[in-house]
Amino acid sequence: MTSSTVPNRLTGAVRTGLTVVAVLFLLKVALYLDIFREGFMWPFRILTVAAALWLLYAAVHFVRTTKFELKKVVFSLILGLMLYGALHLICAAFIKLMSVKDGRLLTIETTELSGKARAGIQVMLDGRSPVQYDREIGWVHRPGYQWNGHSITEQGLRGARIYPVPPPDPAKRFLCLGDSFTFGYEVGDDHCYPAQGEDLLPGTEWINLGLCGGDLTQALLQYRKAGREFGGKYVVIGFMTNNQMRTVNCFRAFVAPGGMMTPLTKPYAKWSDGRMTIEPNPFQDISDYEKLLADEAPVLARLRELDYITWSGQQGSTNPIIRTLDYIRENREVDANLSRLLKQDRDHGPRLSDFNDDPYGKALWHPESPAFKANAGVFDLFHQDVLADGRVPLIVIIPSAQDVENAAKGKESEHAALNDHLEGKGYLFFDFLESLRRRYPDELTKDKFFVATHLNAETNKFLAEEIIKALGLR
Repeated sequence: MTSSTVPNRLTGAVRTGLTVVAVLFLLKVALYLDIFREGFMWPFRILTVAAALWLLYAAVHFVRTTKFELKKVVFSLILGLMLYGALHLICAAFIKLMSVKDGRLLTIETTELSGKARAGIQVMLDGRSPVQYDREIGWVHRPGYQWNGHSITEQGLRGARIYPVPPPDPAKRFLCLGDSFTFGYEVGDDHCYPAQGEDLLPGTEWINLGLCGGDLTQALLQYRKAGREFGGKYVVIGFMTNNQMRTVNCFRAFVAPGGMMTPLTKPYAKWSDGRMTIEPNPFQDISDYEKLLADEAPVLARLRELDYITWSGQQGSTNPIIRTLDYIRENREVDANLSRLLKQDRDHGPRLSDFNDDPYGKALWHPESPAFKANAGVFDLFHQDVLADGRVPLIVIIPSAQDVENAAKGKESEHAALNDHLEGKGYLFFDFLESLRRRYPDELTKDKFFVATHLNAETNKFLAEEIIKALGLR
């Protein structure tokens, strides 16, 4: 070894070290800038420019000084493919494991039914499921059915109480519509929020028309078909934030492939040509499910053409590496970090350019997305129907467990734009996540409010209290 090679090697080591430091610094800025105060921004901006310029210099130097030999090129390509394959497998495993916790990573399979979906359809056809086929609504709860502490009356309502029709005193009757959070899944009959509302206001009647697996469109149709006949003065419209995707979805198994209770078709809201329409249930007869089970490929292809996956005009990537990177970008709010670094203002939700990423992804909440406009249109129609019937509508936004975890980290609600829409329309509404923030500012944890994926008894009681307060009844 000559004396001149030592400085060259040292220089190479320093260059490599600086390159690694520059890459790690840029990753730190992109992924964790949110944890730093505004006073750090100018030093970070200067260092970011320096790191980017160094990487550009290092890349140019590498190209200029590297002698490309065929054997080395072939070896590098083979090594690169092996590394890519390993990363592909790691990301695929990450998506598989994390999708159980975070629905944003679920793979939407539209070419074949999962085993659980197929079993769920068969159980429904055999009459052994908590739900049954309904042409107008998609499905409703099976009258007289009981399972795991959940009871359905002969009137198709949650609980054990039978209510007279018409009501003896309409001013004391509440109609509660929504999904499984209104139904009170994972808690006993007496612990859902409608039942606790009756206890908090003795002498009142809270009709629980919550539909497991349901959405805003189905809640509206449930109100029209069954709610109106029960009468009453108040209509509580419960909207859990996952309903945003369900409202525009025509086949539940596309967004919840592992859900056994409701892997069924349903009416859905559609935004097209500047207006919202409610499209009918794709399956107009229960025999359509038998056709699906007998030959699923052509039926699923037809359902896909009707679903938001197609009419949204968006297309999600199937590459697990790209999906993982997109998930990290969203979860760590990389766009917001870079906007903060560049002193740019950002609106609610993702950029419009993100619309081509994932039909059922974060872009659902952007005010210009077709999903957001369709949901807003159903809210407007629901509100108009209730007012036209001479009743008082109250919209309640119910958070998911993920919403609570995001709030605990100080993140803005994904559904902030929906709150803005409701407020701008002058509707009577409240966001229950904000109620939880006010009462439990230091205890925003999933275990505090949820049994597993649904609200526990104590939290349902608090929700009932907030409903009563919002209606000015206490």
